[in-house]
Amino acid sequence: MGEWLRSINEGSIPLLVAIQSGQTGGLTAFMRLMSQLGTPYFYLLFFPFLYWVISKRLGILAGLALLVSTTLGDWNKWFFKLPRPPSPPVQHLWEETSPGFVSTHASNATAIWGSLAVLVHRGWLTVLAVLLILLISFSRLYLGVHFPADVAGGWLVGLVTLFIVLRLAERVKPRVLAWSPAVQVVAAAALSALVLLLFPGDWEGVRPAGDGVRDAALLFGLLIGLVWDHHSLHFQVRGTWPRRLLRFVLGLVLVLLAYFALDILFGIIAGEAVWLQQSLRFVRYAVVGFVIPGAGPWLFQRLRLT
Repeated sequence: MGEWLRSINEGSIPLLVAIQSGQTGGLTAFMRLMSQLGTPYFYLLFFPFLYWVISKRLGILAGLALLVSTTLGDWNKWFFKLPRPPSPPVQHLWEETSPGFVSTHASNATAIWGSLAVLVHRGWLTVLAVLLILLISFSRLYLGVHFPADVAGGWLVGLVTLFIVLRLAERVKPRVLAWSPAVQVVAAAALSALVLLLFPGDWEGVRPAGDGVRDAALLFGLLIGLVWDHHSLHFQVRGTWPRRLLRFVLGLVLVLLAYFALDILFGIIAGEAVWLQQSLRFVRYAVVGFVIPGAGPWLFQRLRLT
């Protein structure tokens, strides 16, 4: 399949060159903005806001959609290890270092905005979701970092994710919620370990690739936080808008500390030891995943902001 995709990608290079022939400063800035909507920095703002301010249920399901889509997309990237468009003739207007197939910008946009459109079931949100999926996906072609096949593959991964989260997850939810906390924690650890075990290696053959460690850790942290919330915290999105926004601001401090401060601290501690880098990377992202459903709501309750 890899050679078949390489052949298709080579044939689509003229299309990418044609797309980039219409470059303007304003259009490039707009396409960069669209791609920013698919970066971790956007998600660090979006999902806490969704979970703490708008709707806990939407936050959980859209968050699971992001993690499933990211994990499946990253697995494909490192399994196939297909290159991104060559420069020249294609101009790279966005920096990327990972393989190209599939586009996780496209897969995540499809999974997240698609799930929100289905769950909320409002015409305006459906239109917005379709526009964002198309614009984010097209921005990857315009910026010269993906082939059309990468984007199409991302859409497919996103659709598979929608089925997993909106159909399968909802069916197994009653059974999982009936388990004891200990069983739920063991299941979360087993699922995270499975991701680590099955994830391919990186360019240097280090297995699992760093993306796999991140994905497994975020999943573990999120699930552990949800277990705590289900059995103890019982967080609910309620209160006045000023109170909700205050929750968001205070909770965001925790998220940013976990994401940036731990990155700096663990970078100093790990040095050049790959095994320690991977281990601390797991801890860092597990903490990030845990803050949204766990540490954040716990803090809000202590401060009487719920």
